[in-house]
Amino acid sequence: MQKLLPVLILAGFASSAAAQQQIIIKGTVKGDLKGYNKVYVLESGIRKDSVEVENGRFTIRIPWVKDAVPTLQAEHDTRLKPPSPAFPVVADRPGTVNIDVTDPAKGFRAGKISGSKSAVAFQAFEQGREKQRLEINAEMSKRFENKPKHDSAYNAEFLGLMMQRLIPYIGNFVEANADAYIAAYILGRYQPIIPEQDLQRFYDKLSPLQKHSRPAMDVQARLIGYKRAVPGQDVADFTLNSPEDQPVAFSSYRGKYVLIDFWSSWCGPCKASFPHMKELYQKYKGEPFEILGISIDEKKAAWLSELQKQQLPWPQVLDTKNVSVNSFAVTAVPTGFLISPEGKIIMKQVGFGENGDGEIEKKLKELFGH
Repeated sequence: MQKLLPVLILAGFASSAAAQQQIIIKGTVKGDLKGYNKVYVLESGIRKDSVEVENGRFTIRIPWVKDAVPTLQAEHDTRLKPPSPAFPVVADRPGTVNIDVTDPAKGFRAGKISGSKSAVAFQAFEQGREKQRLEINAEMSKRFENKPKHDSAYNAEFLGLMMQRLIPYIGNFVEANADAYIAAYILGRYQPIIPEQDLQRFYDKLSPLQKHSRPAMDVQARLIGYKRAVPGQDVADFTLNSPEDQPVAFSSYRGKYVLIDFWSSWCGPCKASFPHMKELYQKYKGEPFEILGISIDEKKAAWLSELQKQQLPWPQVLDTKNVSVNSFAVTAVPTGFLISPEGKIIMKQVGFGENGDGEIEKKLKELFGH
């Protein structure tokens, strides 16, 4: 995750910072904020600083750092029903970004952005994507007028329609902006949902300069991961730390079948799978078998807290080296990989068969005879 340097607010920032290249975010707000006047700047989802909207205006100054994208959240937006989420201000160079909020009830992200070509382009992209979503919602309402809403059939059809329209939409945007940072940013932002062949094709459209940007390098890492994460491939050795901050090398499990379980503290299906996984672990305890849990949590504290709640009996490590992407191209959690005693990938499974019907569990029964 890209790191944002500490935020410097207009009022009272050190004079030495004035010489730095900066992103200056100037906002105007019309309407009653009902006393919720703060605008927050977030880093990795954590509030790092804030300013007050005074007399309908606010200004934030942030040191410009290549590939670092500031994310804003208005206090007023958190009170909306449903709450309006935080939003990135995609400024690809130093300068001023203007945000004109004329209707707070729609959220600050609906304010008109100007002054930065990439920030304007990002907002236009997101508005087009939202239009697609609303159109699909309307279409689904007609298709399922007298049928259950939001069951598995509904969700599958909704996802199918979204992918049919969103993937070409992303590809057209990348091609039209191939020489601009915003194309790499959009591709990096949506890479987990883009099929491998499409992702490669879109990546190839980027200009040589943009291929050296951080988002494009993240995409390249995933493309490498796709090639590595196929049955028969050797797992490149990696070392990640345990909850006790002890290094754990994957090669230390050679000689055993290893079920790598990618999960996170915020993943409901992951946690729902743990009771049966404990049964599975107990069942094969006497075999040359191990489970290795790899959390993709960004916040170590959240990972440790969930481990305390779950009391999982198998080894756990935190993915601080993006192994989930550059070696396994994980797009969703939970995702499991069964690895041979020689360190080769046997199979991959997205989700976990809580009823004992998962393909990996079937393979374990075949391997161990019970």
